[in-house]
Amino acid sequence: MSALLKLFRLSGTHLLSATNMKHSLFLRQNSTMSVPKTDLERAAAARDLLKSTFGQRVTTFDDAASGPYVALTAPWSTTCHTRSAAYFQPVSPTEVSTALSIITKTQSKFAVRATGHNPNPGFSSTYEDGVIIDLHRLDTKSFDEETGIASVGAGNTWGEVYTWLEGKGRSVMGGRYEEIGVAGFCLGGGMPGFVNLRGMGCDQVRGFEVVLGDGNTVYCSAHVRPDLYRALKGGGSNFGVVTRFDLQTYPLLKTQYTVSLYKPDDYGNIVKASVDAHKEMEHDPKAAYFTNVHRDFVAIGQLYADTPEEEPKVFEPFKKLESMMMAPVVPKTDGTLSTLAQAIGHRPPKGKRVIFTISTQVDQDLYLAIHNIWQDVTATLPSSADGTDLHYTIQPVTASAARAGRDNGTGGNALGLKEVSQNWYVFTLEYPKNGDDSVHRTAMDSLYEQVKKTAEERGLLLDFICPTFADKRQDVLRGFGEENVGMIKEVAAKYDGDGVFQKLQYGGFLVRDL
Repeated sequence: MSALLKLFRLSGTHLLSATNMKHSLFLRQNSTMSVPKTDLERAAAARDLLKSTFGQRVTTFDDAASGPYVALTAPWSTTCHTRSAAYFQPVSPTEVSTALSIITKTQSKFAVRATGHNPNPGFSSTYEDGVIIDLHRLDTKSFDEETGIASVGAGNTWGEVYTWLEGKGRSVMGGRYEEIGVAGFCLGGGMPGFVNLRGMGCDQVRGFEVVLGDGNTVYCSAHVRPDLYRALKGGGSNFGVVTRFDLQTYPLLKTQYTVSLYKPDDYGNIVKASVDAHKEMEHDPKAAYFTNVHRDFVAIGQLYADTPEEEPKVFEPFKKLESMMMAPVVPKTDGTLSTLAQAIGHRPPKGKRVIFTISTQVDQDLYLAIHNIWQDVTATLPSSADGTDLHYTIQPVTASAARAGRDNGTGGNALGLKEVSQNWYVFTLEYPKNGDDSVHRTAMDSLYEQVKKTAEERGLLLDFICPTFADKRQDVLRGFGEENVGMIKEVAAKYDGDGVFQKLQYGGFLVRDL
C-alpha cells in the first residue's frame, strides 16, 4: 500500500464521517502529503484513494467485472472511448466534494461526465493520466407544485425528464434527443427544439447546486450568487461541478411534427425553401425546422409547438418542393416533447465523430456557396457505403430566441446572442472506428476554413459559436463577446480561487485557453 493511501486512510475517515466537513480541513489534516511527480503517478494515486474510499463505485481496467468496459464505451462517440485511470460514480454532492479533495491533493487530472454526449475527446473523457467523475447516478427528480420548478440531478437525460414531467402534465424546454444529458446541455447554452419560443436551454434554469473546487457546495440563482448563476448559463465547466438543476416548467406542451426526405440534387430549391421558411418564423415563434443534408438524401423536419388542424403558413415553402423521395419517414404526428425526441433522435451506429459549428446571418446565396464547398470536400472522403457520412444541418434561430433569454427576469445568460435572425450550421463527420483519422480530420479542417472564410468575406459571419455543437479547437468563449468573457473570467477567479478547474480539468472550453 502506498504511503499516500495509508495517510488518507488515517485522516480520510474524518472527512467521510461528517457530510458537511469542509474540504479545507481535509487539506490541513493532510498538509504533509507528498504529491507524485508525473501525471500517470498522480492519476494512479487518485485512483487508489478513490477505490479505498468508495469501493466498487470506482472501476478500473484491473477489475474483473464488466464495469470498466461499460464506463469506457459510455460516451456517444467512440472518439471519446479512451482508457482512463479510474471512473468514480458519486451518489451525492458530498461524495463529489470528497472526490475533488482527493483530486486536488494528488494533483491528478480529471474530467466530469454526465452522459458523455459531447464528441470532443477530453471534455468528458481522459487517458490513463486522469480520472473521471461520472455523474450518471445523480438521477434524482422532484417537482414543486406551487412554483412549477423541477429539480433534477445532473445524471438525468432529457428523455427521462420529459417522460417524468409529462406524467405530471408539465413540460420543460430541453434537448431535442432523448439521450442528451441535462448537465452538458444547460451548461453549454443548449438549443431546444423550440428555441424561438422560450429561448435557450440555459434560460430555463432557475437555480444550480454546485460543488466548488474548495469542496464547498453552494446554490445560486437570480437572487443568490447571481454572478455565478449567470456565468453558468453557457459558461460551461469553468466554475465547479453542477450536481442539480432547478428548471422552470410549463403546462404540457402539445407538438406537431413530421420529417420527410428529399432528393439531394434539388438542393437549390431546398435552400430557397429553408430561407423562406426562416423568414416566416420571425412572425411565428411556435415554429421550428431543420434541414439536414447528406450525400444521399436531405431530411427536413417541420416542428410546431401546438397541434393546429391546418398546416401552419410558415411551412408552405416546403410544400412547394417536388423532390420528396417517399412518404414521410415520420408521418405528421400530434405528440409531446417526449414523443418528438423519440421520433427525431439521431442514432447512427457507434463510430467516431468530429463536429464544428458556425453562426451566420440568413442569406440564400451564402447557403448555396457553403453547399458547394461541402460537396467538394465530401468528394474527397470514402463513400457512404464505407460508413462515412459528412452531413450538415441548417438550424434557424430568430431574434426572439435572444430576447427570450434577456426578458425572462433572471438576469440573462453568458452567451451574448445578437437579436438578429441567424442560422447555426452544424457540420458532423461520422466514420467507422477503424477509419483513417488523418484523412477525415484533414477534410473537416478544410471544410471549416473554407466555410468560415466564405461567410466572413461576405460580411455574414457572426461571432457566436454554440458550445454544444463546437469543435474543441474553436474559440467558443471569445464568441460570447468581450463583456461576457470578462465576466466569466472574474466569476471563475472568484469561485475557483485555486484554479482547480483550470489547472487540473482535462478539457473543455476553459478560461485558461483564452
